[in-house]
Amino acid sequence: MNRSYYGWLAGSTLSVLGDTALFFALGWAATGIGPRVAALVLTGFTLPRAVLLLLGGVLGDRIGPRRLLLACTAIVGCCCFLLAVAVGLRGVSAGLLLTTSVVVGTVDAFALPAAGVLPRLFVPDDQLPRAMALRTSATQVITLAGGPLSGLLVATVGLVGALTLDGLTFAVQFAVLLLLKPPYDVHPQRDRPSVLKDAVDGLRVAVGDPVLRMILAVVALVAAFVLPVTSLCVPLLARSQGWEAKQAGFVVAGSVAGGLLVTVLVARFGTFSRADLTAGVGCLVAALGIAALALAPTVPTAIAATLTQGVGIGLFTSHLAPLFIRSTPKSHLTRLQSLLSLAQTVPLIASTNLLATLTIHQALTLTATTTTLAGLILLKLATSASHPAGGPARTQNPQI
Repeated sequence: MNRSYYGWLAGSTLSVLGDTALFFALGWAATGIGPRVAALVLTGFTLPRAVLLLLGGVLGDRIGPRRLLLACTAIVGCCCFLLAVAVGLRGVSAGLLLTTSVVVGTVDAFALPAAGVLPRLFVPDDQLPRAMALRTSATQVITLAGGPLSGLLVATVGLVGALTLDGLTFAVQFAVLLLLKPPYDVHPQRDRPSVLKDAVDGLRVAVGDPVLRMILAVVALVAAFVLPVTSLCVPLLARSQGWEAKQAGFVVAGSVAGGLLVTVLVARFGTFSRADLTAGVGCLVAALGIAALALAPTVPTAIAATLTQGVGIGLFTSHLAPLFIRSTPKSHLTRLQSLLSLAQTVPLIASTNLLATLTIHQALTLTATTTTLAGLILLKLATSASHPAGGPARTQNPQI
């Protein structure tokens, strides 16, 4: 992999530290007001993404992913600084928490599809799985440290500090991205039909391809009930058990550590050839971890449970994500990536508010059940599909 990719990776990974601290601070502050406020704040983050993701995908294909990401990075960095001043002057309230989540979610709708396809602009296709695994590993290292650091940050400077840190990391990311130019960058579209036609064309490509279609459906189910585990369920479980914010941060870090273990191995050795089978097993492992979290009486047992969950989700994402990007035509890179993000966002809106109405143990039980269902669906597809003979040898070109 070339040096420019490592440079972009460094800037991109740094911004994850700020995002981790901000997201944890938002969740912790909101759960302090009440579970319904927490669900509303998380919905304020996901709803703008759901509404604007397709527009972000269209815009990314029109002006180029790198150009769009530069604009988004500058905007969200400035917004973080402004919101830090507002929170510092007025204090933490449900209104300001909701405003913060809506602003970040809105910009994220445009940045997320562009950031998702950036690795393909820096490396050739045969290196894409390992490049993406390396990016995920680096991100998870920062996120792993970010869990405990977020708890300490909340305890010392609160939401203001998280917003300030996020703004600083975005400033660094902007400078790095401005200096680097991807060797496989795509040119902006010259023919520009209506936004609606561009969006519909992206849907047509996704629905018409069996691999893309299958990945979108399964990702939607997994995201709906796995993503709220660390953002909503862990803070609620911590409060019900009387744990401190720092302890909750370590529980969140367990999930990141499990995923990190998998992605480091993928970055070194590559993926398995049976992507659907491996992803299905990963879902079952994640479900086991979530079920154990519901029964965890202490912080160490909760960390062990989230570690197991992280290993399962690491297997799931590390095998399906590279296949999705590699199967996407270059003319539809950000549009298809926006659909992948949309598949994770729209179901999350309903599931987050549903889980907030249940007791913490009911919520975790439901989450474990649906994750198991997703794993069984993938295993059924794996057994019914036609595969080449042979065992699960590692390869850089997994097939479904």
